[in-house]
Amino acid sequence: MLRSFLLLVLVSVCNCLSAQRSDWRTRIDRLVELADSLSMVSQQTFHINKFTSEDRPIRETWHYTVHNGRVIIFEVHYFLDSLEFQEVYYVNRDQLVCMEQYEILYPEQDEDRILKGAVGFFDGLSMRQYVTMGERSGRNEQLPSYEVISQFKDRYRELLTNRPLLEKKGKAVIFVP
Repeated sequence: MLRSFLLLVLVSVCNCLSAQRSDWRTRIDRLVELADSLSMVSQQTFHINKFTSEDRPIRETWHYTVHNGRVIIFEVHYFLDSLEFQEVYYVNRDQLVCMEQYEILYPEQDEDRILKGAVGFFDGLSMRQYVTMGERSGRNEQLPSYEVISQFKDRYRELLTNRPLLEKKGKAVIFVP
């Protein structure tokens, strides 16, 4: 009797721990699903003209979606020669929950090809999962959590700076110098 009781308790504890481990991923998946579905109907767009460190002009296209007054997803993409760079950030209460970064070869005829990419899932400031694909660059793999969160904060600050300009003018597209 005691043995079966202990076995039942052990199984219950294991089930609880297993549920807690996957709970963070389920929560993030729900947030990503909500953000993706809302962005299909209420996405805002603007452009920022910039220069690379080699003084080459690029035009970043920004898309973002707001839910209950807060940004829940934003995307930045731009082209440099035959490469397209994409960054997607899923946000919950001003905190990063998921990010995707891709470098895509943009050929003239064939299908696009991802040269390298990364997807990260965050719970607070901790990276729970980080998956890379394509070519490896040792720099991003050494401290991915710090670099990704730092890049997110810079991009998010840039979005929050430009968002009022877009919404104040009531336009769907603006150009920011």
